[in-house]
Amino acid sequence: MAEPEKIKKDGQEYVPAGAAPSTKTSEVTPVELKVCRCNGKEVTTLSGYDSVASYSGELPSPLQIMWYVPKTKELLKASFSDTEIRVWIKQAAEYYGIPHILLAVILQQENGPKGSKVLQTMQFGERSLTTLLAIVDNMAFDAVPDKLAGGSSGFANMSRATLQNSVKYTENYYCKKPLPEDVQYRIFGWNQDTRIPGDDWKADLYYAAGHLRELIDRATGSRCHSGSLTPELLKKVIASYNGSGPLAERYSSDAMTLLENAKAGTAWLYFYEK
Repeated sequence: MAEPEKIKKDGQEYVPAGAAPSTKTSEVTPVELKVCRCNGKEVTTLSGYDSVASYSGELPSPLQIMWYVPKTKELLKASFSDTEIRVWIKQAAEYYGIPHILLAVILQQENGPKGSKVLQTMQFGERSLTTLLAIVDNMAFDAVPDKLAGGSSGFANMSRATLQNSVKYTENYYCKKPLPEDVQYRIFGWNQDTRIPGDDWKADLYYAAGHLRELIDRATGSRCHSGSLTPELLKKVIASYNGSGPLAERYSSDAMTLLENAKAGTAWLYFYEK
């Protein structure tokens, strides 16, 4: 290629616009940096409950039917033992660094063991309908009223807004996925992180644990809380899971009574297996 004609003026050399050879460039993908306020390894503990007995019997509630998407190796598995489900509960608590016994008592509060089979069936039907409407709403671009699709449902009885807000909290402050990979990806690589309560009961346990992590941070006034919870703060966290006001206070008082009775050996935590 011929050199472009150069023009000299005032001791400087110029070339006509567009005539000079272009400089070779290269495309470099920008590196995205994300600053996390927490390191994801924080652990919150409870003292004084070591004497609570491990329970390995049958779960009296909820109804022995659950919504669950299997892993590939579980495809031919028709059922899961109660112990396996309690292992899921422990693993979810460990993933978020929250007290195992806290998640267990919340689940017992949300799935009352004293309810009759008729009541449990009605509860299962109501929660399943709410979940179905939430799934339809998600596919139909918010066509179902929030009053119907956004209600509490699933194993941990969480509302859609509460669940999704807690997931955002986990991602923004802890920079971790709401579900570990072996829980998120199921048969044929299906992504089960739908963020819909009740869509999958194993996922529900992780969403609930993540929400409790958020509530612990809020109750202690310390993001990325790590350390022991006092009984007063524990009660505050439990009340916040239910909401606010007199009903939430009664909910937390009942839970604290259950914990004290379990410690004394006069009550069982059905979802707690060491």
